[in-house]
Amino acid sequence: MATRDKSGGIPDSAKNFDQLPETARIDIAVIQAITSKSRATIYRWIDQGIIPRPKKFGPTQNFWTAGDIRRALGM
Repeated sequence: MATRDKSGGIPDSAKNFDQLPETARIDIAVIQAITSKSRATIYRWIDQGIIPRPKKFGPTQNFWTAGDIRRALGM
């Protein structure tokens, strides 16, 4: 999922979000970085239908595709 740069800051996937393929899996850290919103706000957006619910990857990891987030946010 999201690997962070050497300083522990913005995930690499967020820095290169525009170049990611539509099917690239991203996690909540990437969404937080590209929207500058908190985790709580992102989950509120899910409840409000602004962004889709995440897909499951294994028992504990959630992810979205870059394409789903681009469409939801009008990017």
